[in-house]
Amino acid sequence: MLENVLLDHFAAYPDMQPQDAVKLVYQHTFGPGHMIRDAKKAALMLQQEMASLPPVDRKEPLYESIGNGLCRLNLRPCVEKGIDSPFILRLFLEAAQSTTATKKELRQNLRVLQKLAEEDETPFEAIELDVFMLQYEQKGYPTTHHSDIYRAAYAPAYRVVIQKKLKDALKALRK
Repeated sequence: MLENVLLDHFAAYPDMQPQDAVKLVYQHTFGPGHMIRDAKKAALMLQQEMASLPPVDRKEPLYESIGNGLCRLNLRPCVEKGIDSPFILRLFLEAAQSTTATKKELRQNLRVLQKLAEEDETPFEAIELDVFMLQYEQKGYPTTHHSDIYRAAYAPAYRVVIQKKLKDALKALRK
């Protein structure tokens, strides 16, 4: 359930800003499809990112559920465990090809976020989300990046993948 995913992420990332929450809802709805225009370029970007990951002061899980059968596969734990970029890229591309959601579904999911903000369940004020949402809607609900605050606090480095396929692939790797 999206509400639980949001609450879990708010607890894990208390510096989350409205645009970070909207990004999470967007990824929950559409997966990573917005990221893939060129598979070769995606492979190169992934390799470069994995080679230059900044360290973080916190322990990261291998993956974090974002609901809708998807998860964020964190790259630092992948590097630590020897999971290579071709493995990650394959899962990432599969997830990108499986997206069939609509903007109507995104708007419905964003209402869940707005309800949580109205109930003071978010790490930011409801008015901050309202201001962001006005601009976001006017722009036509585009993809978003993480906020500067979120990037500084957490140095996010992940790829959105299908959670079951990740678990199956990891199980196969162990054999």
